[in-house]
Amino acid sequence: MCAGAGHPLRFTGRLRDARVMPIPPPLPSPLDLGPFSVAEARALGVPRSRLRRSDLVTPFRGIRATDAPRTLPELCEAYAPRLGAGQFFSHAAAAALWGMWVPRRILDHLTLDVMAVHPARPARLRGVTGHHAQAGTQTAMLDGLPVASATVVWRQLATRLTLDELIAAGDSLVRRKHPLCALADLEFAVAAHAGRPGAPRLARAMPQVRARADSPRETVIRLLLARAGLPEPEVNGLVSRPGERERFGDLVYRAHRVIAEYDGQQHWRSAQRIADDVERLEQLTRGGWTVIRIVAPHLADPEAVVGRVAAALRAGGWRGRLSRGQLWRLP
Repeated sequence: MCAGAGHPLRFTGRLRDARVMPIPPPLPSPLDLGPFSVAEARALGVPRSRLRRSDLVTPFRGIRATDAPRTLPELCEAYAPRLGAGQFFSHAAAAALWGMWVPRRILDHLTLDVMAVHPARPARLRGVTGHHAQAGTQTAMLDGLPVASATVVWRQLATRLTLDELIAAGDSLVRRKHPLCALADLEFAVAAHAGRPGAPRLARAMPQVRARADSPRETVIRLLLARAGLPEPEVNGLVSRPGERERFGDLVYRAHRVIAEYDGQQHWRSAQRIADDVERLEQLTRGGWTVIRIVAPHLADPEAVVGRVAAALRAGGWRGRLSRGQLWRLP
């Protein structure tokens, strides 16, 4: 029967007082700007009870943050308050900070590498791998974080990357846009690393590193085509004619007027980018170029990729022969 029809509503059970947790008091500046150490907070008068509130996380012992780090760069930011004199990020952590082209398995392994130069001691902490560093190891500052230099990091990764991954990482250091070093710097780094772990792989990788790449996929395709016995392409060569809008080709076979292009997802993210690609292709066609466009699904059939490029080269006068050794193995 409905309420108001002569019978009052009856409640079974008890009503409990609703308890609302009070909002934690704000943190004093500069603790509200990013991860901070417990020692820093205590020096500013923050009570220990405040540091135990649920709005804070503990990414490392003695560190508090408002958000849990989810990437290697975020972990570096969180660990930074613990860094002492003579300590700096290295290996995969530094590679992520430099923006090197390394595989996801390296970036997704959320363990920090921290080096220490004597008399500083290597870190001994959960989630951190400490390393001894030689005096004079080259370092740099990236957004306020001390890191091993890009060439040092490339040498360090030689024990963690495959040969082709190491080549791609090397390409990223001498890339076309915002290069981190020159080929001569990598050659010097390889020579300085002789006799150390990873040295043989570095020595094999160095002759296959090329400057001016724009993406790791370009490196993958370049290595595939070269190992198939095709001519060495020019990486991101200028292909526009005088007076035209400046255009570059990913992998250019200038003598045969052929360009192998990798179209990544960025080519399809906006109508403007698609329109620009259409105009670019028309411009190159008018200039007498044959453009072989390659997208990610094509790489599932490397034989077909090599065949398309080889056919275009033969039409342009190439009379070479394909290699059967590593022909259909993608790097």
